[in-house]
Amino acid sequence: MSDRRKATRRVMALILVAIVALGVVAIKDHFDEGLSPILYDRAAKSLPVVQALAREHVTFLRAGDGCQVYADDREKRASQLSSTCTREAGYQLFDDASRAHFAQLRAALKDLPYDVDQVTITYGAGGTLDEAQLAIDTVNPYRLDSIIYHPGYTLPQAKPGELEFQRIDADWYYMWEDWN
Repeated sequence: MSDRRKATRRVMALILVAIVALGVVAIKDHFDEGLSPILYDRAAKSLPVVQALAREHVTFLRAGDGCQVYADDREKRASQLSSTCTREAGYQLFDDASRAHFAQLRAALKDLPYDVDQVTITYGAGGTLDEAQLAIDTVNPYRLDSIIYHPGYTLPQAKPGELEFQRIDADWYYMWEDWN
C-alpha cells in the first residue's frame, strides 16, 4: 500500500473518530440538559384521569415496558412477580378478572396529554387524594420526568444535577430526577 493511501486512511479514521466523539458529546448534552424541554403547561388536563384512578382507589399503576402492574385498596396484581416490575412484595399474578380490571385502568391513561408509563397516588386522612405522580415516558432510561399533582404544595428542595423541580401552577409541578 502506498504512503499516500496510508495517509488518506489515517485522515479518514481521524475524521470518523471526531464525528463519533462529537455525536457522544451531543447525546450526553441532550440527556444532561436538566429540566425537560417538553412543555408541561397541559398538566391540569390530566386531573380527570387522576380523579378516575382515585375513584378506583389505585395507589400504583404501571403500564409500560412489558410490565403491567396495579395496586389498589383491595389487591396488588402484576403480569410478572420480579422486583423490577412490582417494586415491592405482596403482588399476585393476574387472573382473568384482574387482567380485565388492569385493561380498564390502562385505558384511562389514553386520555392524558402525555405518554405516561406509571402513576403513583397517595391518599390522606379519610382516603382523600393527596398526591399523584405521573411518570412521563422519555427516551432516556437514566432520568425520570414526572408531573405531580399536589394541591397547595410547597416546591421541594432541588439537588442541582440530580433532582430538579419547576412550578407549573398552584396544583401541579414538574420533577426531573437523574438516576445515575
